[in-house]
Amino acid sequence: MRRLRRTGGLQRKFFVALLIVGIVPGMVALWATYRSSTATLKQAIGEGFQEIARSTSIRLATAVDNEIDRAIRLALVPLHVRQPVVLANHQADATADKTQHQPSPAHPKSNNPPAVDQDTTSYLHEWAGESRHYVRVTIADRQGQVVASTDPRLPPQQAGEVWWREAIQAAPGTSYVSNVTFDPQVNDMVFHVAVPIVDDTRQATIGVVDLLIRRNLLTQMILPIQIGNTGHAMLLDTQGTPLICPVLPPTAHLIPSALMNRLTLDRPLWLVAENDAHGGRDAIVGAAPVRLTHPLTPGSLDGNRWYAFIRQAPEETYAPIYSLLLTVGVIGFGLVIVLSAFGFLVGYRIVTPIVALQREAEGLRLTLALPENGNANRPLTPLLSPGYQTGDEIEDLATSFAAMREVLEENLRTIRSQQHELIRQEKLASVGQLLAALAHDLRNPLGVIRSSAQVVLEGPQEEPIRQEMARYIIDEVDKLSLRLHDFLRYARQKPPDFKVEPAEAVVRAALRQWEAQGGHERIRVEERFEHALPSIQVDPEQVKEALMNLLINAREAMPEGGTLTLTTRAGQDSEVEIEVADTGSGIAPEHLSRIFEPFFTTKAYGTGLGLTNVKRLIEDNGGTLIVNSTVGKGTSCTLRFRAAAG
Repeated sequence: MRRLRRTGGLQRKFFVALLIVGIVPGMVALWATYRSSTATLKQAIGEGFQEIARSTSIRLATAVDNEIDRAIRLALVPLHVRQPVVLANHQADATADKTQHQPSPAHPKSNNPPAVDQDTTSYLHEWAGESRHYVRVTIADRQGQVVASTDPRLPPQQAGEVWWREAIQAAPGTSYVSNVTFDPQVNDMVFHVAVPIVDDTRQATIGVVDLLIRRNLLTQMILPIQIGNTGHAMLLDTQGTPLICPVLPPTAHLIPSALMNRLTLDRPLWLVAENDAHGGRDAIVGAAPVRLTHPLTPGSLDGNRWYAFIRQAPEETYAPIYSLLLTVGVIGFGLVIVLSAFGFLVGYRIVTPIVALQREAEGLRLTLALPENGNANRPLTPLLSPGYQTGDEIEDLATSFAAMREVLEENLRTIRSQQHELIRQEKLASVGQLLAALAHDLRNPLGVIRSSAQVVLEGPQEEPIRQEMARYIIDEVDKLSLRLHDFLRYARQKPPDFKVEPAEAVVRAALRQWEAQGGHERIRVEERFEHALPSIQVDPEQVKEALMNLLINAREAMPEGGTLTLTTRAGQDSEVEIEVADTGSGIAPEHLSRIFEPFFTTKAYGTGLGLTNVKRLIEDNGGTLIVNSTVGKGTSCTLRFRAAAG
């Protein structure tokens, strides 16, 4: 046996491969962990920002709705609001009528505006004192004339103001809310809430209630929202103008139009913004529209909408991901070091069994080598494919296996040669058995024929005797013909000629041929043919031949008469069943397992090939044969065929 000359080669290769395999998957796992964690964290943070924006928009809308409700309730006060407005409208109408019917004087006098209602003004001061966010509260009639106001500096005529025009033209139940703007008189950001004052019919507008509110009302909803160190909330309009921002003044930044186009949806959302207008790149932001419950005039909010906006600096948002990336990197580097440390050890534990396997293979080659072939001491010089020429222990193992394969192939050739000789001898034995059975079956009929012929040759015989001798000869010739047919059917296998036929037609054809042979006078035949059965695809002649054998066996099993039942029915799994049942003597249990063996028979005559041929014919036609028998009660043979397609 050749000595091993390669040591450590596979171990070094395994160490290098293990190191590479450890580094590459580690880098892939690191990248996959980073991507997965980033996506998961973005999803969680985005949904959190979206929920914060949604709750913020609800608080903002509630604050504005509350002010609209207060303005509506103020407009319904009869004594201090509605009555002074009605009186102011009457005075204005009377003045207009007087001016229309009196000729204009040569030197007209200047008309003074109607005096402000002091009681209403006092009531407004008391009413406005309930909130610190009001700049002023104003009541104007339908001509825009100020009826009362908490600001004495307010010009008496307000018909040119947007809040008055929007409210006086508003449909009943509609309010006006302005956008947040800077008011130089109060040096603060403010917005208007104006509602119409309607008459008793609730159909006509007779005046307007206007609330000028400081932005602080909305700011107190925004400022408490803090997310980490840099996260905060904002209030934007559709143009991207920051109406409230706790970090930068409104004029210092503007939300990019590309981002606003993605934010201005009618539902809360979150997204990753390339530019969040605060210097952040790929920042996660959330937004939600501010939905007021009160219907607004078309000019409200300057035709825009308000949006609650949530953002955080990307550096703070992604800090957990960077920390996770660093942690995974350190762990990956540690794993590489561990793989390097254990590489040689694991390689040694793998190489050792391979070397042992190579020795076992070489020993097995020597054990299997046949001394008469002279291959026990043959040198190991098999040709290996380039894939096995690795220059290490694997090549040694492959060489041993290749040499062992050569020994096995040579032994296999010897075994096959011996097998062919054994098959030839078995064939000769089978032919001898067949000839012995044929000689046995031919001897008795030939003896009867010879005896009958001898009687005829001995001299003139009476006619009844001559006829009886002739019948003996004919019967024995028929038996010989049947035996020869069984032998020929067993020896020659003809492939079936498939046709689609009804099962009942095949059974009736076999029954007619069986009845034509006679000998069934004491047998009662029952037909149980199920209607509307699917056809079967078989060779009708071969199946008829198989059925004929079963019918003959049934007749021979009932020499004293009995009942023969022929049945066709639907079986399971789209099968069609044909059953031949008799009430004869039955088959003994010890013989039932051998009925399909060639040349096996319990009769004093016969070849023992009948059921063998039946089984082969049924199976050649794609069917199965099942035989059930009870001694003294009878036998049933069930043929099962698949229904023809279509």
